[in-house]
Amino acid sequence: MHQNHLHQAALAHYKAKIAEAKAHLEIYFNYAIGIGEHSNLLDEVKKWTKHLAEAEECLASLEENF
Repeated sequence: MHQNHLHQAALAHYKAKIAEAKAHLEIYFNYAIGIGEHSNLLDEVKKWTKHLAEAEECLASLEENF
């Protein structure tokens, strides 16, 4: 199946967003002690969880429809 460059770029964009969100969440879940003076870790976890879910949803939509 031939994919054009725009489609490939969109897929790569959402895959990168997923990787970024997972990296942040991994740090918060596994290395929170090294974060320092981050007063509201739960807000950060919720923010990155939302970013992750949105990117996964967008990627799935592109893969399902194109």
